[in-house]
Amino acid sequence: MNTSWVQLFDKKLLGLARSNCWNITQADDLLPEKTPPGWKWYMTSSFARFHCSSCSNKWASAKARILFNMRLQNGKGEVKVRFFKQQCRENHDEEVNFVKPVFSEENIEQVLDRLMTKIRQRCYNENIGKDHAAFRSDDNLQGPHETSHCEACSLGLCSEAV
Repeated sequence: MNTSWVQLFDKKLLGLARSNCWNITQADDLLPEKTPPGWKWYMTSSFARFHCSSCSNKWASAKARILFNMRLQNGKGEVKVRFFKQQCRENHDEEVNFVKPVFSEENIEQVLDRLMTKIRQRCYNENIGKDHAAFRSDDNLQGPHETSHCEACSLGLCSEAV
């Protein structure tokens, strides 16, 4: 997991105004239907860039999917995150070449703001209300999305999947 995610997550925790200790780790096997008991899940999208290491092909997507699992237990909060990949358009000798997304700091901040709202709602049972719903809805993200190259779509987890 990129250190920017961890550092910005820790920074956002300062605004949580809770004494609980939280950590965030990457887990590439997360699926909403396999969320363990006691954990809550949240899926969102953000703009990301992709760069294929096999052919140097580059592209961007406004629908890079991110899945979070979260729980607060005995004063300790845990967040696990999965970044869904996208497949390079180029045919690399029939090999499936999925590429990890790269997010700008601004987009990481926006995603973590939404995550903090979900943590407050789902782990602390706060009634956030409409005043705190200032972030963009996933449905408002614009830009190209090729469902045939999206890992989340192939798993039936993307709103764009047919």
